[in-house]
Amino acid sequence: MNPNLPYLLLIALIPLVGAAFVLCGTENTKKFIPNAWAVAILTIVTDLILILRAFYHIKTGYGNMQLSETYVWWEMPRIELTFAVDSFSLLLLLGVFLAVLVGMWFEKNYHDTCKPRIVFALFFLTSLSGFFMAADVFSFFIFFLIMLLPLFMLIGLSGDIKKQAAIFRFMLYNLFGAMLLFAAVIILYNHQNHSILLGDVSSVKLREKGEITLWLTIFVAFLSRIPIWPFHYWIASVNAALKNPLVFVVANLMPLTGIYGFIRFWPNTVPDTAAFCLYFLEIIGVISMFFIALIGVINKDINYKIFAFVTVYYIFFLLGIFLPTDQFILNLGFSLFAFLLIFAAIASLTAYVENALERENLKPLGIFSYMPRVSLCLAVFILAAVGLPLSAMFVNNFVVFAALLDYNIISALLALVALSLAAMSLLREFFLRKSPAPYPADTARCLDIAPPDLCFFLSAAAVLILSFFNPLWFLRG
Repeated sequence: MNPNLPYLLLIALIPLVGAAFVLCGTENTKKFIPNAWAVAILTIVTDLILILRAFYHIKTGYGNMQLSETYVWWEMPRIELTFAVDSFSLLLLLGVFLAVLVGMWFEKNYHDTCKPRIVFALFFLTSLSGFFMAADVFSFFIFFLIMLLPLFMLIGLSGDIKKQAAIFRFMLYNLFGAMLLFAAVIILYNHQNHSILLGDVSSVKLREKGEITLWLTIFVAFLSRIPIWPFHYWIASVNAALKNPLVFVVANLMPLTGIYGFIRFWPNTVPDTAAFCLYFLEIIGVISMFFIALIGVINKDINYKIFAFVTVYYIFFLLGIFLPTDQFILNLGFSLFAFLLIFAAIASLTAYVENALERENLKPLGIFSYMPRVSLCLAVFILAAVGLPLSAMFVNNFVVFAALLDYNIISALLALVALSLAAMSLLREFFLRKSPAPYPADTARCLDIAPPDLCFFLSAAAVLILSFFNPLWFLRG
């Protein structure tokens, strides 16, 4: 189905247009920061409306690519940019834009390097949107690579990373993965003499050694984006150290690109010759989940606890992808939608509190007793993270876990323990900060979020609760 309005192209371009408006603004005026922030919020909301409208042009289901658009990259050789979406990719786009919107909400409180952060965050949204909508192999690689530029700039601008070697290795790992994917694209292009659609990769027939080389290359390329051994250390050392909520949210969206890459490439197209990778990934994934969850419990830094929670869930979703069936991929999408909103809200609210404590030179113990608005919002999202029936994660995680349990009971139980540890460490941190506070009331109460911020996060919580069974409840069928 091709509606008159080029929805997919607009979804990709609107953040770039918003970034251009912010970039052209004059910083020597007092109103620049609130105006730049307002442009960013308006840009994200506009794209959210377009994404919701695009849902009405497709049928619900994974693999139903009824909405597609094709544009020409180059004439000679002819390489086309093909955008195509199903309800799964649109659902991820919806979750990503909501997560960045939540991260952007407190950006107006951070005056240092505000302009470049907003510009590169919107640029990242453009590249990430293109990645989720790209339907041909070449465009898929282009957006997979180009999103590294805004990510690198955001990390460099955050000012929270002191170890330059960690940043260098972090970007080197990601660039290495992108180059491996480029090698796979070249192999496919040389074999077919033209760029092919993602759905047609299964029709490419190579010799046994060629198949193993191709799929191992793709396998490592996507795995390099996920904090799993041996890529976990440098990703953790950078992501967990980011204090700005917007940068933290953006950096922790990168593993989602690896998850999505596996979803689009692996389940239906991987040949039997490369299937042996699954056994190694299952073992490494479960062990990584367990130890990262333990480190999250032991580590006193709240940012690392959130990072551990995010990482454990990403690996859990990754294990679900490799099960013998893809019938519950949409259930996985429902869980991912709720997960993205939950982690973005927790990261943003805790970053706000940490910034306020540092500014006023206060200790975190008991601070929530004098911050009732923050406490209310965090309580909702942390309870949802723990697994109480407040979001789509509650129902759909059971679907994924049941499939894992049927496939390998030991791996499923270890994954459940890791998920429980990561969630309970967040809950424990919340109760520690909720205990009776040693501060005078007038010292801490002024640090609480404003009523508009409370309304914003309660609205996000309402979206989360409405997504309890199915975030796409508003569709006709």
